[in-house]
Amino acid sequence: MQEALIANWIPYRLSYTNKEWNLQWLDLGKERMIHPFFDETIFVCRCRQKERSSLENRSSADFLSVACEGLSALAPSAFIFHVSRCGSTLLSQVFSAPEENIVVAEAPLLDEILRAEEKDAQLSTATREHWFRYAIQLMGQRRNFKETNYIIKLDSWHIHFYELLREWFPQTPFFFLYRRPDEVIASHEKKRGIHAVPGMVNASLLKTAEPATYQGDFNRYTAQVLEQYYIKLQAIHGLYHPNNCFFDYADGVREMAERFSSFSGIPINDSDEMDARLKHYSKAPKEVFQPVEVSENGKYFFEDCHMAYEQLKAFR
Repeated sequence: MQEALIANWIPYRLSYTNKEWNLQWLDLGKERMIHPFFDETIFVCRCRQKERSSLENRSSADFLSVACEGLSALAPSAFIFHVSRCGSTLLSQVFSAPEENIVVAEAPLLDEILRAEEKDAQLSTATREHWFRYAIQLMGQRRNFKETNYIIKLDSWHIHFYELLREWFPQTPFFFLYRRPDEVIASHEKKRGIHAVPGMVNASLLKTAEPATYQGDFNRYTAQVLEQYYIKLQAIHGLYHPNNCFFDYADGVREMAERFSSFSGIPINDSDEMDARLKHYSKAPKEVFQPVEVSENGKYFFEDCHMAYEQLKAFR
C-alpha cells in the first residue's frame, strides 16, 4: 500500500477470534489527538466514518508491517507511567495543545498488545514487540510535518510491564507519577477507573487477591492495587536508571509540567497557556479544578498501602 493511502489511518483495536489476530482501523482525517483519553478520539472519528460507510475497516495483525512501509513517523520522546488520579492526564493535556507535539493518552490498542498473552499463551514476546513498535509508529505518524515530539501516556497497570518496556526502549525517558493513596482512593470513589473495580483487570497482573475476596469493598480493593503500584515503583526507583524520573503530585502541578519538560527535553513554549490549562480539570477542560476533599475519619486510609507510599517517598 502506498503511503498516501495509509496516511491518517491508525489501528485502534486488536481482537483474537478463532485463533486469529485481527485489527480494526480508524481514519483520523484532520482530527488531532488532543482529547483527554484516546477513547474519545476513537469515538469522534468512528462517528464520522459511519456517516460515510457502515463497513468496518479490518485487517490481519500481519498488515501492521506493510502499513508502516515508507511512513514518516516520530520515535517516542517519552513515556508517562502513573498510579492514576495523580496528574498524568493533566500533564498529557498540557503538552497536547502545541501542534509540534503528538500525544497518545491510554490507547486501548497498546494495552491489548501488551496483554495479548492473556488470550493467546503461545504468542511470543518478539511478536508483541513488533506489534507494539508498529502501532506506535502509526500513531506517531507526521501528519502536519510540524511535529517534533511524541509522548505516550500508558495505563496505570503498565507499571507492571516496566521491565519489558525498558528492554524495548532502553534510552527513552520514562516519567513516573504518583500521589498519596487516600487522595487517589477518594477520587476513584467519585468515578472509578476500571482498575479500581474488582475483576475488570486481570488480578494476576495487578497482583491482587481474587475479586470475591473484597466482598464489594471497592476502596479496600483499590488500596491493594495502589499498594502494589507503590511497591513496583520502589523496585524501579532502586534501579537508578538514568532515563527514569519520579514525581509526586504533592509537589505541585506546575512543578510537574516543568520537571517533565526539563527531563524529557520537550519545551514549554507558552507558559500562559500552560497555566490556564492547569487551573481546570484534566478530564473536563472547561471546569475549574477543585481539590479532592479527603475525609478525616480515615475512610480512605489503608495502613499497608500508605506505608508503601511513604517508603516510595523515602527514595527522594
